[in-house]
Amino acid sequence: MPHLLCLDLGTSAAKAALLDLDGTVHRRAEAPYPTRHAADGTAEQDPRDWERAARAVIVELLEAAPAAKTSVEGAAPAPVPAPDTALDVEVAAIVLTGQMQDLVPVPRSGAARLAILYSDTRAGAEAEELRAALAADGVSWEALTGNLQDATSCAAMHLRLLRTAPEQLADLQGVVFGPAGYLVARMGLGLWCDPTTAATTGLLEARTRDWSPAVARAAGLAPALLPALTAAAGQVVGHAGTEATALLGVPDGLPVVLAPGDAGATTSGIVGLAPGGAYLYLGTSGWLASVLPGAGTSPTGAQDAGGEPDGDEPDGDEPDGVESAGEGSAGEDPAGEGAAGDEPAGVSHHLALGTSSATAEPPILRISALLSAGAAADWARQAVLDGADPARADQLLEAREQERGRGPSGLLALPSIVGERFPVRDGDLRGAVLGIDAGTRGIDLYAAMLEGVAHGLAHGLEHADGPSPRPLPVTGGGAASAPWLRILADVTGRPVRTIDGTDAALLGCALVAAEALGLDHALVPLGARQEAATIDPDPSAAAQHAALRPAHRALYDAAAQVQRLR
Repeated sequence: MPHLLCLDLGTSAAKAALLDLDGTVHRRAEAPYPTRHAADGTAEQDPRDWERAARAVIVELLEAAPAAKTSVEGAAPAPVPAPDTALDVEVAAIVLTGQMQDLVPVPRSGAARLAILYSDTRAGAEAEELRAALAADGVSWEALTGNLQDATSCAAMHLRLLRTAPEQLADLQGVVFGPAGYLVARMGLGLWCDPTTAATTGLLEARTRDWSPAVARAAGLAPALLPALTAAAGQVVGHAGTEATALLGVPDGLPVVLAPGDAGATTSGIVGLAPGGAYLYLGTSGWLASVLPGAGTSPTGAQDAGGEPDGDEPDGDEPDGVESAGEGSAGEDPAGEGAAGDEPAGVSHHLALGTSSATAEPPILRISALLSAGAAADWARQAVLDGADPARADQLLEAREQERGRGPSGLLALPSIVGERFPVRDGDLRGAVLGIDAGTRGIDLYAAMLEGVAHGLAHGLEHADGPSPRPLPVTGGGAASAPWLRILADVTGRPVRTIDGTDAALLGCALVAAEALGLDHALVPLGARQEAATIDPDPSAAAQHAALRPAHRALYDAAAQVQRLR
């Protein structure tokens, strides 16, 4: 059976796996690389470390499968020694994804030596300068790109680098915006960028899905240096030749597939890329990722280069490369339930996705992120449960549920203990609890905080699935808490199911690559697998939580007003 060699170059390591067309992972490998941080906001990596790590994991996988050969006619197998546990593997392609929103100048010859990461915040002044220059021509940078723009924009990074280290931009082949695109270039296959990564750069027009000449010009970036954009979710951008074999150890003739950047690849691996899919992540931070139809959806009133807004509003720690350093403030007027047309500009990230058989029009990936999810739960356990660990806190929640049944705690809580990004963007906002009375116990306050996280995420959910909405996959450390999962089901009104998202991006790579290569396969996103355990909402509890949603949304604005008066 053909296998796909999938490679994910994240913020801290290269991860690779050999997946067959049933979705079974046969081999895994991982190799770390360092990041250089400094007090001035520096976050940089050396692309040569990406090359070394990528080669290490690829060679490890191929050495574990010494009979590995390409399915390309006439291609030679990789000649490596065989361990006793070797598999006879036919490798159909190498598939690449990775962190997004990096600025990587690619020299005409040799390896790049600098990559400015998505978390680098030194270009704040340049971001403001770009915004002002575009506004002078009647263009809103945010409306043009469909996303909030700040110091982490690749356009602002380029303008800063042009002034502070112009030698880094001399004699370039071009620029790319992540390690996946960089490795493609180093394999001698030209400059490429997938639309999901492109949408994080501050250089892509949301309406046209093409590079913006106006932003490039303002950033001092020659349009000829920008990479070509792939159209499909997974696209064959070439075949490995002598350069690729020397660089990465891959067999000659192997097809090279560029998958979406890591946010898109992870979404593909969890729910697929058809509009209507959504999943929740509960880590230190939390987010809701939703796939929206591209037709008729114009993020944050997307505008063309002439400055005229489209008029349509969107429905209304993130994945690597979905970063925003700037914070606004909560609005004066509540924005309802985050339904279509109600979401204020900038509170969610909107990323383009490539075309696939799942949809006639290329969809949009919307990511709505809470700054504190697991972090808010950790704080609450320390503050109101005497430092109980998660297991003990779950036992207390189970006992409370047996005593009172499922349903709202009677309190409304905001988990915004370090500011907020969704459903409002306000760096000064802080957490709040409303409704405490003489009978309120510590476990009630803890339950309220978990409900607050669930309500915060639910403000971004679509409610258009009909009477039997599809299950909502949940991943991350918080998914280990059964009581929290029941709260999520009740607050969202949707069945939830836990998944292990460890290999989600790699599976997503395999899914888009199998389609790009026209392979018959039985690959299925993690959230659609039958073995995933599902928790249904309690109808009465769900109805009560739905009635509370407008009050919870209004609490963000009330808390922001009080905060400003302090």
